[in-house]
Amino acid sequence: MQQTATRTPAPSVTATTTAASAPTGTTSATPEISSASLLGEQGLLRIEHKGSFYTLRATSKGGLILTK
Repeated sequence: MQQTATRTPAPSVTATTTAASAPTGTTSATPEISSASLLGEQGLLRIEHKGSFYTLRATSKGGLILTK
């Protein structure tokens, strides 16, 4: 089966550091992005990772599900 991928611009990522997530004196930050930015209007995102495709979707109760 031939799979085609549509490339869309990467969403902007905001790097933040909080006192709880970074020890005092460190400069590294963990990037954060909203799920709405990733999932878009459809509430669905296909992710390619090391040759495998995964689907990230929003549930009707506000959760997230990642499936292969």
